[in-house]
Amino acid sequence: MVKKILYSIFDHSGNSSRPFEAMGWTVVKIDIKNGIDVLNWDYEADFRSRIGSSDVFPEVGLILMIPCTDYALSGARHFKAKDQDGRTAQSQILVAKSKEIIDFFDRLGILTFWQIENPMSRIHTLNPWMGKPRLKFNPCDFAGYDPDPEKSRYNKATWLWGKFNIPEKKRIDPIEKENPGWKYMGGKSEKVKELRSVTPMGFAWAFAEANQ
Repeated sequence: MVKKILYSIFDHSGNSSRPFEAMGWTVVKIDIKNGIDVLNWDYEADFRSRIGSSDVFPEVGLILMIPCTDYALSGARHFKAKDQDGRTAQSQILVAKSKEIIDFFDRLGILTFWQIENPMSRIHTLNPWMGKPRLKFNPCDFAGYDPDPEKSRYNKATWLWGKFNIPEKKRIDPIEKENPGWKYMGGKSEKVKELRSVTPMGFAWAFAEANQ
């Protein structure tokens, strides 16, 4: 019988969910780059198929790494244009779908945690149901959890919303002040954006240990 399910949404790299998988959770990764468009995904049918005829429901966790392109404060100079030409509205559809998923599992009374990740962002001001950021951190704050700590020793302001246990920090000072994602990965290609947004493994392990 499945006891714990993590739905990791918009997690193309798999970093956010990898520690949970190692801890024995059933992990379901939903990302259009992996062939599943969240807007067409039937989360209720997926869940029912995993529990079968059992009347004992598993615990469920949700990690939602909603694309930040139209929310990150680093791009604030483009907000007016995006709000006018419909790009923000398209992103808001993804947020609305995310809320549907959260509400479904919450109504079942089996949602043990949910987490939405963005860099410094206006996402919560456009979606007040999210509340204020619950945690603000840099990857170096949790570098001590990373199996290869050097890979988490950098700054990249990240905000989390949701209902979850806040992990204890194991900070290791950054190797350099500047975020290497910006310093060494210039450009606007989808590949570059993806590399910049990958969850650091130090934080991934810290979060999983605090919420397992």
